[in-house]
Amino acid sequence: MSTEEIGRKIKEKKPISIPELFSEMKTLNEDQDLLPIQSRTLQYLKKFSKIEREKAAKIKEKLLKIEEIDEEKAVQIINIIPRTPEEIKEIFHEKVIIGELAEKILSILREEGVI
Repeated sequence: MSTEEIGRKIKEKKPISIPELFSEMKTLNEDQDLLPIQSRTLQYLKKFSKIEREKAAKIKEKLLKIEEIDEEKAVQIINIIPRTPEEIKEIFHEKVIIGELAEKILSILREEGVI
């Protein structure tokens, strides 16, 4: 089977959070035979999806309003749900994070009830 036959042509590349992907993959018909990779991916997503898609979307929207946060960092924050400034610093390892940014992020996560 060629990649065109099974639809493996990459059309777009963008960061997606675990809750968003889990929500998309849950829509696969339960009766449908999943490929082994699809089944393993679904099991992984179920295990590591910490919040619902709607909550993730709301948090992402708020995080993207912070100038220093791009979509990739917002997705990482949603996937990890950091609880301390130190955990946030690990996400932003390539640049120095000041306490104010970490506190803004933690404040959003607290506001949304995920920490």
